[in-house]
Amino acid sequence: MKTRHFFAWLMIVYCLAAQAQMEQMEYRPFAQDGKTWESQVGLIMENVYGNRFDGDTIIGGENWKKVYNYYGMPEFNYSYYAAIRDVGNKVYAIAKGSNRPRLLYDFSLKEGYLVKCGKEGNAFGCLLDKDEQPDTLLGFQFVAYLRVERIDTIKARGMQHRRFTLTLLDAFKEPFRGEEQVMIGNVVWVEGVGSGAGPFSPWMPLPPKDSFLQSCYIYKTCLFGYPDFYENDETNAVGSTPFMGNGSSIIYNLQGIQMMGKPKKGVYIQNGRKYVK
Repeated sequence: MKTRHFFAWLMIVYCLAAQAQMEQMEYRPFAQDGKTWESQVGLIMENVYGNRFDGDTIIGGENWKKVYNYYGMPEFNYSYYAAIRDVGNKVYAIAKGSNRPRLLYDFSLKEGYLVKCGKEGNAFGCLLDKDEQPDTLLGFQFVAYLRVERIDTIKARGMQHRRFTLTLLDAFKEPFRGEEQVMIGNVVWVEGVGSGAGPFSPWMPLPPKDSFLQSCYIYKTCLFGYPDFYENDETNAVGSTPFMGNGSSIIYNLQGIQMMGKPKKGVYIQNGRKYVK
């Protein structure tokens, strides 16, 4: 009995120390000069879609970073996309043609928190901040929910990154009414990098590893590559919820979709680990 209590005490100390270490990590800003995201579109390497921070602007008396997008080579297809600003541990954006700041990421969230998601035109998906009302889609309020399942740190490119693993819940079920929730897929955020579905897609599930290539650079230094989103060597994990599921019997494909019945041959994720059947 004493041994059991001793190990329980060690686990408590470990979790508290891990949480304190993560809280002491300096916040890694999203909006930084020279930061670029590039994604391969389709199977042709030359088909590249990019976003790049380039210069400052003043909106409402506040300093914002300007982000441009381009296809192929920026020299020929460079156009203004949005204004971005870090406020504390939150990232706000104002889409081109709008004057409404929208919440892109909230890196101050804790495990178990729920956050509502809305939509800003065709520019990017957003979270809802405070008492903000969702946009309408075909006359109906469009809102979905994310639940923070796990917060840990991972090492990529020689740097420590804070990672948030969230689940996208069924948009037609209201979690606050106690309705049984259906998990649509995993959403992964990395502080300073954004979502695995793209820097301006905070509530889109993680795409398949072998069909989407994305890298985040500061000038010519690569900070994060798309395969890093799938890194399973978590460190300093505080919560007990495993990546990609809440039980060892649940099996998911690489899109984060729960598999029903006996899976066929392929690569799957169970209890936070990949395996080949």
